[in-house]
Amino acid sequence: MDTLIKKMQEWGTRQAVVLADANVAALYPHFFDALSDHFTCRTITIPGSESSKTIEQAVQVWQQLQAWQMERNDTLIMFGGGMVCDLGGFVAATYKRGIHGVYCPTTLLSMIDAAYGGKTAVNLHHVKNCIGVVRQPDHVMPANTTFLQTLPMAELKSGFGEMIKYALIASPLLLKQINDLEVLTPESVSPLWIQECVRIKENVVRKDPNDHHERHVLNFGHTIGHAIEGYYAASGRGVPHGVAVAAGLLYESLLSEKLTGLPHNEFLMIENLIQRHFKVKPFSKKKWNVLLPYLIQDKKNKDGRINFTLLKGIGSPVTDVLVQDYPF
Repeated sequence: MDTLIKKMQEWGTRQAVVLADANVAALYPHFFDALSDHFTCRTITIPGSESSKTIEQAVQVWQQLQAWQMERNDTLIMFGGGMVCDLGGFVAATYKRGIHGVYCPTTLLSMIDAAYGGKTAVNLHHVKNCIGVVRQPDHVMPANTTFLQTLPMAELKSGFGEMIKYALIASPLLLKQINDLEVLTPESVSPLWIQECVRIKENVVRKDPNDHHERHVLNFGHTIGHAIEGYYAASGRGVPHGVAVAAGLLYESLLSEKLTGLPHNEFLMIENLIQRHFKVKPFSKKKWNVLLPYLIQDKKNKDGRINFTLLKGIGSPVTDVLVQDYPF
């Protein structure tokens, strides 16, 4: 907390507003009390679900910041998981053309992914991350794995799904370590695994901060994964991001075997790992047709074709594989 206080003083912050997932705020009501000795501090709580990641929720937060006369030197602190980081980062990037944004990630997903890279967004009509900007946070607080002790198992699995993605695209050693894991628990998540995921993402983002080409490697599993999220959100049954991505990783690994030469033995290893933790149902043309309305709205698409990042081998992603028709 001392590092954050020092940075906020350097920025000239007078007011600090904590944008908190309501569940996290209830569990850790005094986490930011130390800020009150230095700044005027207030809290905005929002429901802790993907349904909060909308332009309507952003408007409500903007209006509250305006009512409190927040200035450009002031700071918005995102206290929660990926949804809070995405929504709050978007609010901070756009309110008065940008106030200071700080992430305090409390989920495994946000510790390894959402708090890094600068992508901010809200959903539109259940299409994932349709409205947003790229803007790097001013500060990310270090991962505090104590938060994982109070994380629902579905959210822990969500972060683990994203961790599998990082291992598959860039870290055979991480893959070996997580593949040895039989049962996922908060205690089983090594801080070194978190650090490795952050290292991978920061290296990729450093080369391509605005997502023009190299950063596309991070999309593996996300084309189908985002479509699954959209479908379930539209039907009123939300699914955690990383759980949908885990299914996307399996389906896109199958697609990799067909289109980019992923060796069959590597596909079987990926299938075994994902099925051990997620129990993904087989893919079919019927499922493709159900997901197609969401696939064709994916922001990565080019020339009217669906854009995939696939694997030619573990640790060797292939970006911008364009698909027109049912590819399985």
